[in-house]
Amino acid sequence: MGLETIHTNSQQRFLSPVQYNSPFIVDRFGLRLRELRRKHNMTQLQMAVAFGIDRTYISDVERGRKAITLRFLEIIALGFKMSLSSLLSDL
Repeated sequence: MGLETIHTNSQQRFLSPVQYNSPFIVDRFGLRLRELRRKHNMTQLQMAVAFGIDRTYISDVERGRKAITLRFLEIIALGFKMSLSSLLSDL
C-alpha cells in the first residue's frame, strides 16, 4: 500500500505501510473504522451524532489511542448495517 495523507487542523500526518500492517489490533481497527466512515461520506462529527458516540472517542479509536469496547463495536456495526464478524473480518 502507498502512503495515505490525513489532514487534521492544518497538520498533515502520513500513515506508513508499517501502520497498515501493525501487529496491534487497535491500530488496524482504527484504520478500518476510518475507512468505513469515509466510505459512508461521514465526518467524525456526523458519525458521532448519528451513532451517539463522542467525536473525540471516534478520533482516538481511529488513531489507535483507545481500544474499543464491545458496546461500541455493536453500535458501529449496527450503524453501518453490518455484522460484527464483517466489521472485524481480516483484522
